[in-house]
Parts: sequence; structure tokens; C-alpha cells
Amino acid sequence: MSRINTHLESVGAEYLVLGNLLKFKIQSFITPQNFEDYDIIATNPEKNLSIRIQVKSRFYEYAMNFPIKKFGSDVVVFVKLNCGRRKQGKIIYEYRKQPEYYVIPTEVCKKYNRGGRWNKVHLRDIPNYEKYKDNWELVKKMLKIDV
Repeated sequence: MSRINTHLESVGAEYLVLGNLLKFKIQSFITPQNFEDYDIIATNPEKNLSIRIQVKSRFYEYAMNFPIKKFGSDVVVFVKLNCGRRKQGKIIYEYRKQPEYYVIPTEVCKKYNRGGRWNKVHLRDIPNYEKYKDNWELVKKMLKIDV
């Protein structure tokens, strides 16, 4: 099976995360490309606080894991883009579901990282991983923004 180029989709995932942060009135900025440890800075200028967010995305709707090699962020947002699937070796582009967001403390990702060649984190390895779905309150709490 050939690997597909999902560069545009992964950049799009960063903007989707940025959009969600802004929607919740969290001032945030995308960092210059090719920062390895994080992609977005979220801030609370009133309290002089900021956190680093790494965005990890997967193209397929059935994806339940993501590779992560660097742990220099405070939060990892895993974005299941739900853009398509493979069927008989071919890529089927389908947009049957909206993207899903898992907002996870980096320390949790570090703890449940399987290591090895790809350093993957599997959501199902994280106890009660569903609690991290759309967990934007974590960012607000870390930035001490009133909920």
C-alpha cells in the first residue's frame, strides 16, 4: 500500500484546532512551520500565561492512534479528520463524519506512548480516553481562564 500525502490535511488540522480555541475565546497563534515540539501557542494575556499545543492528525476515520516523537508541549490535540478510508487498497475520500478532537495532557501521551519505531500513542491504551474528547476545558484550566 502506498502512503498518501496528507500535508494539506495536517496543516488544516492545525487551523481547525486554532478555530476551536478562538471560538472559546482563547487567544492563540500558530507557530512558524517545522517547529517539532508544538504547533500552537495559547495564551491568557491578562494573567501572563501561555501553553504549547502540539497537533497530531490522522486522515482516516477509523484511526485510533498517532505517532509522536517529541514531548515539548503541554497539551496534545489529536484530530481525527475523518476524511476517508481504504478499501481494497484504494483510498476512498468520504466526509461522512465531522472531525473529532481529543485534548490530552502531554504527560498522559508520554505515559502511554508505546515507543518503538513510530512512537505511537493508541487512544484505547489511555484509560477512559473518551473523557478527552472535546476537552477544551483543559486548556482553559491550564490558562486560568474563567469557565
